[in-house]
Amino acid sequence: MPAIAFILTFLLCAVPGACVHAQSYGSGFFNPSQSAAMAVAPGSTPGPVDFTAGGPLIGSRGPGTGRYNMRVGPVQMNFNAGMGAAYNSNVNASSSSNRQAGFYLTPRVGVGVYWPFSKLNNLTLSAQAGYNYYLTGNVQNQQQFYLSPGTQLAFNIFVGDVEISIYTRPSIMTNPAYDPNVNTSSNYNTANNVAGVNVAWDLNDIFFNVGVANSLTYTLTGDNSNQNSTGNQVYANASFLVQPYLRLGLQGSVSAIYYFAGSSLGANSLNDGISYMLGPFASGNLTRYTLWSGGVGWQISDFDENNNPLNTGNASAPYFYFSISNELNRYFTHGFSANFMTLPSYQSNFVQSFSLNYNFSWILIRDWSLGGSLFFNNGSQSPGPNSQDYNQAGFNLSLGYQLTKNWFANVYYSFIGRGSTVPINDYQQQILGVNLNYAF
Repeated sequence: MPAIAFILTFLLCAVPGACVHAQSYGSGFFNPSQSAAMAVAPGSTPGPVDFTAGGPLIGSRGPGTGRYNMRVGPVQMNFNAGMGAAYNSNVNASSSSNRQAGFYLTPRVGVGVYWPFSKLNNLTLSAQAGYNYYLTGNVQNQQQFYLSPGTQLAFNIFVGDVEISIYTRPSIMTNPAYDPNVNTSSNYNTANNVAGVNVAWDLNDIFFNVGVANSLTYTLTGDNSNQNSTGNQVYANASFLVQPYLRLGLQGSVSAIYYFAGSSLGANSLNDGISYMLGPFASGNLTRYTLWSGGVGWQISDFDENNNPLNTGNASAPYFYFSISNELNRYFTHGFSANFMTLPSYQSNFVQSFSLNYNFSWILIRDWSLGGSLFFNNGSQSPGPNSQDYNQAGFNLSLGYQLTKNWFANVYYSFIGRGSTVPINDYQQQILGVNLNYAF
């Protein structure tokens, strides 16, 4: 049973567009980061759970977790590999007149490494990479390499009560529907990386956290090249344990984004911007099995309109985020999150984004498991020649079966629908697929 729970959890949370929406892929670089939980990419908003990557992204935690089955000296490792097949009704997330559809194969591999190179310090690696190869339809022979957002390489250094983490978190995304802020793309393949240093000082009742990070977004196919950008962020927070079940704190960040194309793309050019965020936050336990966190504050975003004077407007608005998770019993866990914030837009200066997400993981009977999510995203973009307002909603379901100790299979279905004030940016996408994964 624990093995099934572990695999299903990572199917839900460690593949592209995964479930922790308030702080996951695409929640926006303009974000009051806590404990280096930065967004992966500037400008995007939370996407749905993605089951298409198949097997679990192996964790890179310390010894005693039961996740490692190979040792070379002090280095502990684990590997997995798998193959999937799926049909996507709308590969390019386009309106009905222009959509592309096809059947594709998805071979993939995963690795987890834990290397304690001294008594207190360690290096960790977790990664899963795969390949989409389309066999039919008007996307026949199209090939896409992907790297799951949960991928991370980190050096963790402990000096007394201080933990220093030096990390890099690369990803390569292949489905434009996983970011509601993106319009249609004939061959979407976008690389992202966040690299930085996070310093945490834990004094038990008092906790301090500061960090710096750099984000890079770059399209690998030439589509949406106006989104190619880099961002920098400085953030800090401090909190105090006022009760055993309640922690209160204050957090803030300064983030800046710069677009590589400058003004060369004319009406499609995007303006550089800077954002300031400050506000209180809290976290705690409602019960032993129910955890929550939330924050509110004010955000000011200012854009330099030299690249594209047709994109206008700055933002001064509140932000909030809230998440709660509950372990109902040893078989069923679920969580809910909601957030509102101002993000850089891919069509104008900024988008005011509101998102809701619910996800669950359920061990049914014996070797069977079920997971899924529901999500909703709303965006309102600032004025510009390409700006729009949109709503996106959908759901995902995955039914898994532990065939043997090492073999795991799942079948999944995903539906995403988007409506926009620009009708040609409306779409529906359905994906139906099956995966087979082997954990060495």
